[in-house]
Amino acid sequence: MAHAISSNPASQHFASSRLVELDWLRVLVFGLLIFYHVGMLYAEGWGYHYKSSYSSKLLTNFMLWSNQWRMSLLFLISGAAVSFLLAKQSWWRFIAQRVPLLLLPLVFGMLVIVVPQVYVEANSKGIIDCPNFWHFWYAYIDQSSPEFAQHKTIGSMQLTWNHLWFLPYLLAYSLIIWAVYPLVMSPSLLPLWRWIANHTSMWVVVILPIIISYALGKWLDDKYPVTLDFVHDWFNHARSLLVFLIGFILVRMPLIWNRFASLRWYFLLIATFTYAYILFSYNGGSLNGLFDDIIAKTINSLFWTANGWFWMLSLIAWAQYYFTSTNPVLRYLNRGVFCFYILHQTLIIVVAYWLVPKQLGGFVEPALVIVSVIIGCLVGFELVKRVPVLHLFFGVQRR
Repeated sequence: MAHAISSNPASQHFASSRLVELDWLRVLVFGLLIFYHVGMLYAEGWGYHYKSSYSSKLLTNFMLWSNQWRMSLLFLISGAAVSFLLAKQSWWRFIAQRVPLLLLPLVFGMLVIVVPQVYVEANSKGIIDCPNFWHFWYAYIDQSSPEFAQHKTIGSMQLTWNHLWFLPYLLAYSLIIWAVYPLVMSPSLLPLWRWIANHTSMWVVVILPIIISYALGKWLDDKYPVTLDFVHDWFNHARSLLVFLIGFILVRMPLIWNRFASLRWYFLLIATFTYAYILFSYNGGSLNGLFDDIIAKTINSLFWTANGWFWMLSLIAWAQYYFTSTNPVLRYLNRGVFCFYILHQTLIIVVAYWLVPKQLGGFVEPALVIVSVIIGCLVGFELVKRVPVLHLFFGVQRR
């Protein structure tokens, strides 16, 4: 496989290239995730590990905007990153680096990072009566503890990954594409991939993902709703793996990829229109008065599906247009963003657990949560990257 890549000038160029717009998007979307999870404290009608006494229906409607695409875009960006890594690394080096990068933070996160979240949720909701945190932590680690006897999450274990669910899913998809990569990129298939890259229409890229995602939703959504338990989360797997593969493939189609920026206004216009429909539908609007029930439901599902995809296309297109170069701030944030992701939700819930009882008001409280979490993420990253070995458990790569 390595010989096939090295002997192909196009593959050499792809392996040596870097899409700076994806670096920017990765940082911005992970940053948005922090604000989104702060918003979950206050979103009216949405469940969360812990809730503030203040809530807002307006905030819920605004959060619907990123709710439809934020994680899908991260999977797409991750698929693109894997595409570049497999092109420039040996097959075994990729897996030797990828598994520890994702698995160590996941295990450490489940044993350490998410425990305060579990503690706050269990005690605030009256699920487990164990007010001493250190005793709670010991009971959480001890898989035979009576406190958790009725709260098993993985077989006979009570471990959970909460917001870190992205890591096992990404690891699984990385292993899948790694396993089949030598086969699908064999020399006998390279002419086929070149033909697809040179002859695929933009209409196919725009419309086909919507059709496939809609079909997956009709097939799996009702039977296997999103649970984040990995084993039975089939609709979420289908949706996430689809965009992961799209990201993997799209960056290998420069004739398509490089046209996105020129279509940014069209993507934005359609995305805004579909979001307007989402707000209409979420707040009780219906097309049943205009169409019969089956047609109305089909149109509704297609709009919800199209909304997420057109926002992803729009964000990629505008990132291509505006973010054409890197700078020291981007390089710093790009190195620390994985650490921020691991820390942020625990910081949000712990800070909120301390602030909410003080009743500081619907503006002061979230402002303090946001500022505290940002400072906590930055300080945490500065500490993690300086402590030997610890960086491995937060996905911080040495320079």
